[in-house]
Amino acid sequence: MFRYLLLLLLLLLAVPPTMSTKAHALEVVASIRPLALIADAVMAGRGQARQLVPDGASSHEYALRPSDRALLARADLVLWVGPAHEQFLGPALRGKPVITAQTLPGIALLPARRLADAMPVAGTTDPHLWLSPANAATVARALAQELARRDAGGAGLYRRNADAFAARMQQLQDGLHARFAPLRNAPLIAYHDAYQYFEQSAGLRHRGSLTPEPEQKPGARHVLEMAQRVQKEGIACLLSEPGADTALAARIFGRQAYRVAAVDELFVGVPRGPEGYAAGLQNMAGEIQRCLTGKP
Repeated sequence: MFRYLLLLLLLLLAVPPTMSTKAHALEVVASIRPLALIADAVMAGRGQARQLVPDGASSHEYALRPSDRALLARADLVLWVGPAHEQFLGPALRGKPVITAQTLPGIALLPARRLADAMPVAGTTDPHLWLSPANAATVARALAQELARRDAGGAGLYRRNADAFAARMQQLQDGLHARFAPLRNAPLIAYHDAYQYFEQSAGLRHRGSLTPEPEQKPGARHVLEMAQRVQKEGIACLLSEPGADTALAARIFGRQAYRVAAVDELFVGVPRGPEGYAAGLQNMAGEIQRCLTGKP
């Protein structure tokens, strides 16, 4: 019996540490669901990110709970858009290892647009950068690089996953161009101007927004200007989000028939997993195409 135990001990000591036990998964926290979906693709086969802001909560002004602070405290890495989007989160990240998407090399940032005429506002940043397939690929590669540095055992997997994700994003980008090419002259407006990155990726013709933020009401002058534009240009498609003010849309369109695309820029209805991000963009594309054409 003693000889058997001794032999077993020697065999265990001979096994390399990386093979003796399952590697400890890194604790990665993503601020919002779209970033968590990108992380799902990069970490597939090795782990899954934790989502900080719950579905349905404001990603601009979320109030951190004690459990959220504990999650951030034990995180090995935090992935967030940046101060242009999650204004509440900056102070809680001091001293933490983070990836800030809006400052990554290769990220294409767009300025915010004026409500009235959709012209860019100098010195501003539209924070919804994750709605660009190219930006999503950049985030994925940066995440893979940082994860590989912290988890050498999974380095090859992270990089392969990021490469596959980037290839999928290029395929998706090409598909958007082809899908919306016949609709490039079809105008649309948005309830809240959150879709600029997607619009540019697909070649859509944005003609203005109803509100600066979903919780804010537009002035009477802006409502009148938008109603006049809708009538003059024959705009019949409104990009909206869950819980939007339908009465405001009715005031803008008046008696003119219009269609609403239920577009959720945070991908709340998309299941978590490696294919989740691509599915979110595809769902968005389908809703907008239906809105512009009137065909299911």
